[in-house]
Formats: sequence, C-alpha cells, structure tokens
Amino acid sequence: MYKRNILFPLIKATKSYLLVIIVIIAPLIGFSQQEPEFTQYMYNRLSYNPAYAGSNGAMCLTGFYRNQWMGLKLTDIKGGKPSTPQTLNFSFDFPIKFLHGGLGATIISDKIGYWNQTFVKIDYAYRFELPTGNLAFGLEAQLFSSAIDFTKLVGSDQINELDEILSTSRDPVLRDASQQNDFLFDLGFGAYYQIPGKFYAGFSSSKLMETKSDKLKWEDKRHYYLLAGYEWTIPAYPEFRVLPSALAKFIEPDETGYVNYQINASALVEYNYMFWGGINYRIQDAISVLGGLTLGGFKLGMSYDIPITRLKPYGSFELFVRYCFKVENQPKPPTSYRNTRMN
Repeated sequence: MYKRNILFPLIKATKSYLLVIIVIIAPLIGFSQQEPEFTQYMYNRLSYNPAYAGSNGAMCLTGFYRNQWMGLKLTDIKGGKPSTPQTLNFSFDFPIKFLHGGLGATIISDKIGYWNQTFVKIDYAYRFELPTGNLAFGLEAQLFSSAIDFTKLVGSDQINELDEILSTSRDPVLRDASQQNDFLFDLGFGAYYQIPGKFYAGFSSSKLMETKSDKLKWEDKRHYYLLAGYEWTIPAYPEFRVLPSALAKFIEPDETGYVNYQINASALVEYNYMFWGGINYRIQDAISVLGGLTLGGFKLGMSYDIPITRLKPYGSFELFVRYCFKVENQPKPPTSYRNTRMN
C-alpha cells in the first residue's frame, strides 16, 4: 500500500508533472532506500567503502554539494514548492599508526521533495602492508535519520479522471497523515586494496542489518559496491596521466525479485598533477563532464550531468572541495640517557 501511495504525491498539477515525480521518487519507494548518488565518486571513496579510511596517509577533509535536475519546476496543489534533490556531504579521514590503519567519518544530508534524510557514518580500517601495496578491511557504524511529510502526499484513490484531488484517502497510511520521523542504526563492511599511485580496488556492503522502520513503512535492503581505478602515466608525455575508474552498485532483490543496480564508468586525463578533465557515463541515466585542479593541499572539482532520459533539459551540478595535510608524529623524548664515557 505504501509503495502505491508514494507514486502519487500531491505534487501533481498535470500528468506530465506526475511522470517527473515518479522518476524522482522511484529510487525511494517500496522496501529499498538508495543512498545518495555522486558523479565524482572517485574523489569520494570513503562514502562507499569504510576500508578507505586513512589510505592517503594524510588528514583529508572533503565537502560535496550536488543539485539534481536544475531548473525543473514542480507545482504543488496544496501550495508548497518542493525543491529538486539536493545533497550535502562532508567527510574526513586520517591514518593512526598505533591502530594499524585509519579512522573516518561521513555526514550526508539528502533532501528529495518532502523526504529529508541524514546519514552519519563512522569508519575504522585495519591495514596490512603487502610487498606490492596494502590491503585494508573496514567496519562502519551507520546512523540514519529520516523524515517524510505524509500530509503532502495523496493516494491514487484521491485522484479522479479530471486530475481533481479528493479530500480523504482510504489508505491507512494516509488516513491520519502527519510528518513522521525515525532514527535507525545499521552496519557496513569493506575491503580495499591499493598500489599507491597506480591502482586501487574495493568491495563493500552497507545496511547489513536491513533495518526496518514501522513509522515510515519501509525497510532497508543491503547495498553492494564495487569500486576500481587505475593511474597510468603516458611514457612519451610523463606530465600526463590517464585515470580510468568504475563504480558498480547493487541492491538485494525485494520480494518481487527486482534487482536495482547502477554502473558508472569514467575516464579522466590529468596534467602535471594539477589540472584534470574527462567524462563519466552512468548507464541508462546520464553522460557527465568533469574537471578540476589541485593547488598545494587543496583540490577542487566540478561536474555536470547531461541526462539521456526524458529529463534531458534538466542537468545536475556537483561541486567538491578537499584539503589534505600530513600529520607528523613527533618523536618521544628519551626517558633515560646513556653516559657515553661508560662502556
């Protein structure tokens, strides 16, 4: 019943608007909640894999802002004006020698229409040094706060052939409509292997416990991520590097057997470790243009998504800023001194 109602939010003045809203809400409906999407995923690896924490060997602070489908105007019959999806992401991570790995944390605020979500993730990675690189295993504690305003939604039984909205719905979820909030806990796990300056690959899973929310009438399904990238310096032009990468995301099937997945493939070219640019292709969704620069410990990047779906006129903009700096551990002063005149 809940799935059917979310497909008919009150943001419906015409049937064309309904199509747009179905596209926006579809990733959220039913029994699986997708985590936010980022085009520049190669610079946001901690959000996907807890084993990445501390892998840079430096303290790194990263901020992301994403505005989905800019310019899309929606009409709300009840007077509200829900915005298109907007996401804020802030993370930091750093290595800790005595823990043989690193720590990290991520805070994500995701707003989609009348659905507001906040993710807080705390990560620990244990790292092994190998002859050709290093391998890390990570654990993640996930705190999730969600709120949805059911007063802004209507059931399909409230919409007649003239697109008029009836006063009440027979659906029990919407009969006593109000704004609902819930707070959930879950776990994540990841493995991450890298050859610094050459190659990285990782596998991770989030929402391992598949936590349920009775208030919001949905439950999580496990997410799986495969992430890999390569760094190749062109022999004839050593100031240029080619940086291909890919990200695949899968969600466990629901009771209908439907498998939700998404695949990104990117190719970037970097000049003199300072400027980069390239493209990303998200299967059946968008083609993206990426670019950025590095100045000292600062890294700035931007991307613009060009949809290849019916949302073609409405692109998505993404901006990220990162600052990394080395944390030098000062040597401990000696607790005793040796007399050099003694043998």
